[in-house]
Amino acid sequence: MSDLRTTVRTIDVHLEVPFAISRHVRTEKRVVLLEVDDGTIVARGEASADPYFGETSEQLEHELRAAVMLLPRDPTDLGDLRARLDRRFPHGGAASCAIDIAAHDRAAQHAGVPLRGYFGLGGREAPPTSFTIGLASPAVMAERASLAVARGFGILKVKLGREDDILILRAIRERCPAVIIRVDPNGAWTPEEAPGRIEQLATFRLEFVEQPVPPDDLAGLRAVHERSAVPIVADEAAVRVADVDRLAGCCAGINVKLQKSGGLFEARAMVARAHALGLKVMLGCRAAETSVGIAAAAHLAPAVEWADLDGNLLIVDDPFVAVPVEGGRFRFSERPGLGAVARA
Repeated sequence: MSDLRTTVRTIDVHLEVPFAISRHVRTEKRVVLLEVDDGTIVARGEASADPYFGETSEQLEHELRAAVMLLPRDPTDLGDLRARLDRRFPHGGAASCAIDIAAHDRAAQHAGVPLRGYFGLGGREAPPTSFTIGLASPAVMAERASLAVARGFGILKVKLGREDDILILRAIRERCPAVIIRVDPNGAWTPEEAPGRIEQLATFRLEFVEQPVPPDDLAGLRAVHERSAVPIVADEAAVRVADVDRLAGCCAGINVKLQKSGGLFEARAMVARAHALGLKVMLGCRAAETSVGIAAAAHLAPAVEWADLDGNLLIVDDPFVAVPVEGGRFRFSERPGLGAVARA
């Protein structure tokens, strides 16, 4: 890898409005960007930390600088890279994700095709992405929901996990009667209370409930799933392929995130395994990612049923343009690889 020039840098991105979930509030985030220049093309990857998984941007930058030598000289040698990443990052995570994305971007660029074409997905349409409404007062959340619908989003993911959940959904439904609503309490409910809460909230016509109970309580998740008339989707409980088998029978679908799983290698394997087990799949993201990280997932999105890829749409200073969204739909270019270019 001596002929590869790599650059690792950390940047701050800022959210358009404070983003709150049941665990924390965020107004900005540091993400770590990787650039790989092999003299012919420049490939990019991204790591976006999640404290829930014990990650910090400082740790990710250190891990990336120490692990970039895993990249192969041959851009087509992705199979060997997957084995190296699995040994170095057995639990996945964002540092692995950045290297994985850059490797896939480089391979597809050298092949001269968009990444979705590299995956054999070029002729398939991606599902529309939802737009996330973070926790705030019911009136503020309803106003933000209304603005998102005015921008053309037909699907909202609404963060819940407080005592005013019903007031939130009532306010949003009054302003947005036709929109599809998914809700996500981020594991804030107990298995005992979740069925009753879901029964009350179901009157607002929900598409699904994401991670209603703590992710380490699979028995509780199964019990909620069996009692719920609304489909249940697992998020934090679904990290690697092995988790998919454990979740079979506990939910109707899983949320696969590249930053969580360690990149496209593992994400594609999780999608395939979930479908083999009869589970639906949503491709998700972290609250703040640039268009580099989002584009990688968007190129895989034609392989899944649902998309929640708005991390770049929630920030005001995305340094890249890759796969823009119009009316909630991804608009792919024919640029090879991720198609990511610096914003003018």
